[in-house]
Amino acid sequence: MLDLNLTDAALAFGGVNAHSGAATSRTLMLVELSALLAACEADVPKDAYRVAVIDDNVLLKPSASTRAKTYAYLRDRFALDPDVPVFALLRLLWDRDPSGRPLVALLVAAFRDPVLRATLSALIAYQPDQPVSSRSLGQAIADAFPGRFKDKTIKSTGENVVSSFKQSGHLRGRANCRRQRVTPTPGAVTVALLFAALGGAGGRGLLDSDWVRVLDTPGERVLAEARVAASRGWLEIRQAGDVLDISFHQLLAAVGGPR
Repeated sequence: MLDLNLTDAALAFGGVNAHSGAATSRTLMLVELSALLAACEADVPKDAYRVAVIDDNVLLKPSASTRAKTYAYLRDRFALDPDVPVFALLRLLWDRDPSGRPLVALLVAAFRDPVLRATLSALIAYQPDQPVSSRSLGQAIADAFPGRFKDKTIKSTGENVVSSFKQSGHLRGRANCRRQRVTPTPGAVTVALLFAALGGAGGRGLLDSDWVRVLDTPGERVLAEARVAASRGWLEIRQAGDVLDISFHQLLAAVGGPR
């Protein structure tokens, strides 16, 4: 199970321990994120994202207040600041690994929201084709934060989380959602392994982290994707028998994270 309290290294990378309200009020917002990043060049400063959403209305929101709220939720979810390493990572991988965008977005959102993070272990526990209800995911939140949220909030947040997992590809269906396996890409594997490492895991312990398990992929397949990632300069991998060493020196140098 993921520790809801991230390590100092994870916090320095842009992770968040404090609840911001994004998960209880919004879904993953993958459509909005995709439209925003498509409208902004990869090297723009953080203010450009605010201008794009609020002033230029690239997300086609109907009112100034809706634009402001949308920007605030996207900023909480994804930081929208190239000086925050986790957003620099997302931005770097967005164009280089487009097939991995849904999973990368989910991982980053969970990294920055303890409420969404609290539901990952519950999601992992479901087998393919099992029904998944918003009530069960809401219960995972209630268990993680006893007495924190009202029943109405738990219910609506469970519904938002179901929608988020549909967007990431983990769930299918409308009224009756069922679990399905996702197919990770080298970019998604890179993010999952990095988050596991920032949490203190190392060696083969990286593969046992829920950050990696949410990719629904056996360890050897994860390592195969990691080798592809290594060929792209996103990580370094060395393996001798059962000894595994994965590091992220080049990537952390590129996104401004600790090395």
